[in-house]
Amino acid sequence: MNDFLVHWATFLFMVGLLLSLPLGAVFYLNNPHVKQFFTNARKLKAAHLDFILQAFSIGLVLLVELATLAKLPLYAVIPLAFGTFCNPFIFLLEATPLYQTGFTKTLYRVLRAASPTALFFAWSALAFQLMPAFVSWLLLAFMLLLVTAFLITRLKTKEEGGEKIASSKTSI
Repeated sequence: MNDFLVHWATFLFMVGLLLSLPLGAVFYLNNPHVKQFFTNARKLKAAHLDFILQAFSIGLVLLVELATLAKLPLYAVIPLAFGTFCNPFIFLLEATPLYQTGFTKTLYRVLRAASPTALFFAWSALAFQLMPAFVSWLLLAFMLLLVTAFLITRLKTKEEGGEKIASSKTSI
């Protein structure tokens, strides 16, 4: 699995580097032909950075594999490879007008659902297989705290919204 991870990380990193070319053409050269194709420069920058960050995340997985002397399961590596390419590819599609019509619109919608799901599954499987139990419990506790904070904020927002509606009715 080591060879595959090294090759995959190198591929992702090179795609990220290649995206710096149209990024430079859009931001620094103000090339009208490139701007006509890449209509959303912010998403192009996000794709460029995300490809590079995904390459580093694969490198981290490789380091963990080597450090723990564990063999990574194929059921986690395949969705990891799929997600690490497709997540930044979604940004790349959003940088162009292609994702709004035809086949690429369908592809875009499928990728928006499948890619984060694959990455969540892969990272969860790798985390709970390779991390010590106490770190897994800490991660689970952190996720529960995050969900609790989100729910409390959502309840407060609903209550404030209800109070604003009630106060506007009484002031009339």
